[in-house]
Amino acid sequence: MKTELNITLISAGCTITGNMIVDHGISCFALCDGSIVSTQGLLHIGEGGLIKGNAQGEHVRIDGRVDGNIHARGSLEINGHVSGDIFYCGTIRLGPRAALNGTLKRVARMLTVEMDQPEAADREPRPDGDSLNAANVTGISRAATA
Repeated sequence: MKTELNITLISAGCTITGNMIVDHGISCFALCDGSIVSTQGLLHIGEGGLIKGNAQGEHVRIDGRVDGNIHARGSLEINGHVSGDIFYCGTIRLGPRAALNGTLKRVARMLTVEMDQPEAADREPRPDGDSLNAANVTGISRAATA
């Protein structure tokens, strides 16, 4: 069985405004004025990359800078600068150039999924009849696209 490696590369010189949600890996060397969510694979913020928002992924590697919270469901490696809180449930590795300005919290895997949810009265019903809340999230893809 052949497996494909899917990764999106955002090169230096690009600017992204707004939030990104991808269902595969992403490597960003650019400015992103918004949050990035990778539902599977590697989320890599390369040297020179700047995220002005939250970063969430299965495996997260920060070589650039993140000004926001980080949510890592698997492994987390920091060689860059993070100004925000870090939530992780797997392994964490801080490199020699790591700089942290925030709190570091090991949490249950479910709590590494960040969701901005409208109040229940304002929430649109889902077509499958399922309501999305922190207590019943079973798939990160579903949580990220709701």
